[in-house]
Amino acid sequence: MKVINSQLIIIALTSVATMAMVPVLVSSVAANEVTIGMVRVFIACLVLTPLLLWQKRFSGLQRKDWLAMLAIGMVFGLHWWTYFYAIKNSTPSLGALSLTTYGIHLVWINSLISRQKPKLSDVIAILLCFCGCIIVVPSADISHHVTQAFLVGVFSGFLYALLPFFHQRVAHLPTMLRSWGQFSFAGLFFLLFWPQMDWRLSVNDWQLLIILGVVSTLIAHTLWVKASTELPSIVVSAFYYLYIPIAMALSYFFLDEVMTTSKLLGAALIVVSCLLGIILPAMRKTPSG
Repeated sequence: MKVINSQLIIIALTSVATMAMVPVLVSSVAANEVTIGMVRVFIACLVLTPLLLWQKRFSGLQRKDWLAMLAIGMVFGLHWWTYFYAIKNSTPSLGALSLTTYGIHLVWINSLISRQKPKLSDVIAILLCFCGCIIVVPSADISHHVTQAFLVGVFSGFLYALLPFFHQRVAHLPTMLRSWGQFSFAGLFFLLFWPQMDWRLSVNDWQLLIILGVVSTLIAHTLWVKASTELPSIVVSAFYYLYIPIAMALSYFFLDEVMTTSKLLGAALIVVSCLLGIILPAMRKTPSG
């Protein structure tokens, strides 16, 4: 059984808090989705590439490994683009909420792949998430621009849920190498939209982009890898969903986003549904005694 100590708790909280800064930072910076994505992957690759070259991690890679990392990077790039779009075209809290539906996507994708009949708790979790999504959007009209942006964010959550299954196919590769592949080929995805990139930004915008790249990408993900590796999976899942209240609080205090009763209720339903979908299966697999 994994031991929980105060240091790991602090690491997990710090990681989630820094990741929760992303919606507010993305909403605040004047750069568009493509520019934000390109800067973030550039900073990540700038640090990871020399380390991997020094460790000679690229030697021995086969064609199928490169193709797998290409697929991971393209899915991750599209995930980031759609997530940034959802934040930019709705609100930071709605963008964050749309992404966290990934927990429910994990439930039905896993059932589909394993060809297992969904359990009652899975069905309840999916229904709760669906209700939460309906409550949290300002309009049920799909032509409403905020509702459209939220749905794009839900699609981003689906892409995010696909990533673990892609990573499992190349689990023999070191984590840092897979992370490099994810970021570098995501950079290739953003390069496809080079004409849309805007580099004429203010000093403040560049400072926000650097914070996004260093704090909310490199530091946050490094800390999260450590926490998620050494903490029990149930604890990790519970900590991850602190992302929502932290992101909503940051948006409320720094961007004056209005937190309506329907938004708070919808957020609660989405978080509870995802926790049900992730934690209950983990508890069923945990032996008693």
